[in-house]
Amino acid sequence: MYDKSDKRRLYWLIDQYLSDNLDETGFCDEFYYSYDLEVDRKTLTDIEKIAFASLSKVSDRFSPYEEDHKLDPRAFSTVKELKEKIIETKAILQKQNT
Repeated sequence: MYDKSDKRRLYWLIDQYLSDNLDETGFCDEFYYSYDLEVDRKTLTDIEKIAFASLSKVSDRFSPYEEDHKLDPRAFSTVKELKEKIIETKAILQKQNT
């Protein structure tokens, strides 16, 4: 595991989620702690900045509660939306690193 201020932790969190080692709530909490609070954005490449910012928008709005989605479906991200965004982010980052 990486320090919360290390951008490699963001990659690790994506891999942990996709390997079923983190659930959605755990991923969103840890991504917030690292990306929003700790990582120095100056250490990110332009592609990482765009990809992680986009993922942050979805993860920040995630709610596991059906009641939230009934109140306002557009205000909250679902499990499906979060998973799709994580997969999309991983693909974008893999292209950058090849």
